[in-house]
Amino acid sequence: MIKTIFTLMTLLSLSITALAGPPSGRYVIISKLNGNALDVDSFSNDNGANVMQWFAMGGANQQFDIQTLSDGSYSIRAVHSGKSLDVWEWNADDGAELRQWDYLGGDNQRWFIDDQGGGYFSITSKFSGKSLDVWEMNMYAGADIRLFSYWGGDGQLWTFQRVGDSSECYAGATLTHRFVDCGGKTIGLSCNGDSESQDPVLNLHNSSVRNVRLAANGGADGIHCEAGHCTLTDVVWEDVCEDAATNKAENGTMTIVGGSAYNSSGGYGGSPDKIFQHNSKNSTTFISGGFTTFGEHGKLWRSCGNCTNNGGPRNVYVYDVNIDSEIGSIVGVNRNYGDRATIRNLRIRNYSSGDPKVCEEYQGVEKGSSSSKYGEYWNSASCDVSTSDVNPL
Repeated sequence: MIKTIFTLMTLLSLSITALAGPPSGRYVIISKLNGNALDVDSFSNDNGANVMQWFAMGGANQQFDIQTLSDGSYSIRAVHSGKSLDVWEWNADDGAELRQWDYLGGDNQRWFIDDQGGGYFSITSKFSGKSLDVWEMNMYAGADIRLFSYWGGDGQLWTFQRVGDSSECYAGATLTHRFVDCGGKTIGLSCNGDSESQDPVLNLHNSSVRNVRLAANGGADGIHCEAGHCTLTDVVWEDVCEDAATNKAENGTMTIVGGSAYNSSGGYGGSPDKIFQHNSKNSTTFISGGFTTFGEHGKLWRSCGNCTNNGGPRNVYVYDVNIDSEIGSIVGVNRNYGDRATIRNLRIRNYSSGDPKVCEEYQGVEKGSSSSKYGEYWNSASCDVSTSDVNPL
């Protein structure tokens, strides 16, 4: 009888452990720290290939088949190679490297995925008890992934976006915990000039899309990142209507990788305005990967100047971006809310000092008031940019 009770308790314990993580399936695994995805370097099929992180572009080297095992742990295998995440050379120390290897089922290839609340999980080796860690809290694509004693920082927390298909990508869609390649579709709603009451074409909740065009006459209020971590890869805005995309994800990230935005003066979207709006507090927007502007725009990015319950901080990273258009200024930060803009490798057509302004500081205010401008700043607490970071295109 005692043996039976013990067996039942053991099975219950294993069942509870297995339920602590996501259900078995195919996922893109996203860092809470910077919104980037777990990635097998260079699509390598080799044993020993490095596992790092890169922009969440959803290629097969960023898709992982996650399967619950009988002991409550998980196997995590890259789709492109079929190989497993592996604690390299059975290293039990802090700083051990994460590689891929043929799946052999050893404890160095078994992982506990534990719910840490808020939609985030730790991923811990059964062998060493160490957790996947964005090495040195690196904010940029290309950061290495190592193993380190769990302490619960953002670099050790992960969220899972289940791989979907192009049928989920349509005008007016809401995506939740999904990664969807839209397959080059052109979608849109309508465009009522500069009206701020328009619906978004896509509404993302901890979800990402790639390879989609927003129609020139249907851009509406663009794409909303409502929660969690959203990546917009190779998205083309044929003519920005109100905004191209808005970051509304408190404590989350919105990342734009590649793609382009065009705006015609006097066209569907009315007067030139900001491309990317940032409303949420304690959150970050990344604009990178060769994203390019065309036509005529007001700003690349703006921290909301007069939102209801306004505040911050709001952060933006702009690197490897092309401004091949007329533009009023690049970014606008609210100094009084602790916003910070980091700008590197920015290329601007016909750029000369002060034309356009690169990083402007403002006084953020509550809705109903007008945000005042201090002017352009370099190498300040709010504007992390030097003249060497900006070059003519």
